[in-house]
Amino acid sequence: MMRSFGFFLKETLDGIRRHSTGSLVTFVQVFMSLFFLGLSLIIIININNIVGNFLNNLEMGAFLDDNITYEQAVDLINIVEDLPGVREVTYVSKEEAFAFVQQHTTIDISDLLAENPLPASLKITVNSPRIAEELKGSIVLLDGVNDVRYGEAQLQTILPWLYALELISFYASIFLTWFALITIANTIRLAILNRQKEIKIMQLVGATSWFIRLPFLIEGLIYGIIGAALAIGIIAIGYNLVLKYVTEQFIFTPITVDFNMMIGNLAIMVFVLGAFVGVIASLIAVDKHLSQDVYSSPRLKKEAVR
Repeated sequence: MMRSFGFFLKETLDGIRRHSTGSLVTFVQVFMSLFFLGLSLIIIININNIVGNFLNNLEMGAFLDDNITYEQAVDLINIVEDLPGVREVTYVSKEEAFAFVQQHTTIDISDLLAENPLPASLKITVNSPRIAEELKGSIVLLDGVNDVRYGEAQLQTILPWLYALELISFYASIFLTWFALITIANTIRLAILNRQKEIKIMQLVGATSWFIRLPFLIEGLIYGIIGAALAIGIIAIGYNLVLKYVTEQFIFTPITVDFNMMIGNLAIMVFVLGAFVGVIASLIAVDKHLSQDVYSSPRLKKEAVR
């Protein structure tokens, strides 16, 4: 088994060397396709993470008056919990609010403030963003509530743009996958044309279709895997630099997917997709050739058996 695989691998590498210029062009094109595909997937994953966190855990902050007592806050909690569409209500003291802000910043804000300026609040998790505005109108009228916020601007302005960007990235990923498939298929087709006399001889001596296919399938697999490896390597370096830059530039921790989780999942997707596209493209090119009798003329048949 290993000896047979070694034979097919040698045939594949010899074929790549014989048309080295075309192979190099294919490697570059496949790499570029998978690179931009990886960027599209990063955008889609991060947008899904942001939108999912925002919509599935939409929280309203009901900021309380400074003179309100804890007992009054408990009464407010009981009232808000009975409102339709409210999933959970949690009391957040001034100290807890300050600790939360400190935890999500990259600097020590306690050195910058003489006292804690944050009010106590109720953290309200709602079932759907559709009822957020109605709930806000009901809660802000309660005694002891100073203001209610839930990110109206983000919900009404940013989300449509995020959905549009996600849709563009989705269609871009489909196009790039198709482009990589066509690129590999064209290269394999050229390799087949360069070896068509050899292929016909193998057919005449009884070689099976899979015996003929396998070197070309391995070639397509190599294009896909190497292109994916280069794409993931460069994307990983770039994503790490972007995360470091964003963390240094913004006080609050950005809502982004963790580096290890992102690159790990992305590597699996791009490697699997690169290998799949390489094999499918090769299979399409080889089967199209085998389905045609390229040596249909008597002159070519006579030349093939020499």
